[in-house]
Amino acid sequence: MQERGQRGYQVRFGWGAAGAARIAADAHLLVWVDVLPAAAPGPDGTRAPLALLPDGPEVVLGHLGNVTAVAERVLRLQADRGDRCVVAVVAAGHLDGPVGGGAADDAGDFPDVPAVPEFAVEDLLAAGAVVDALVTSGVDHTSPEAAAACAAWTGLRQAATHLVTASESAGALDVDRVHAALAVGPQLVTLRPSTERA
Repeated sequence: MQERGQRGYQVRFGWGAAGAARIAADAHLLVWVDVLPAAAPGPDGTRAPLALLPDGPEVVLGHLGNVTAVAERVLRLQADRGDRCVVAVVAAGHLDGPVGGGAADDAGDFPDVPAVPEFAVEDLLAAGAVVDALVTSGVDHTSPEAAAACAAWTGLRQAATHLVTASESAGALDVDRVHAALAVGPQLVTLRPSTERA
């Protein structure tokens, strides 16, 4: 039996740290998609469990407001490499409570992260928007999983704001925080630089 993964594809999609470990080990860029972080946002607006993500790829934050910047980063990486760039788009999903909890969370340790996060419609739509921006820019060798996320976005983009604000995740947050998360600008935030060899 073959190992699960999406190695044959340039653009891949997975859920949470476990999905990242499965699809991003040989990636050049990992896009961590977390539209409505459940825990108190860090300085970069997310609580990405960086210690649990695979070593190697550059890690950037993806959301509905910066999909063009993500696609531009991929094109720059490809130009710098002179070759295709493998992209792992990873939806954070919903985690119950703080990622690590208390002192462990403050120290950057995330021992309590579930292997598979719960479905979060906002992260699926934003991940699909990232894939759509990549496809539009010509980076279109997508896995079936990435294609399905893209189809969710393209089919529902007209209702995306309503779907996010009416989602289960949004219902657990203050309405001002939800609107602030949706208003985040187009800047690309690098959560971790690449540790990969050239």
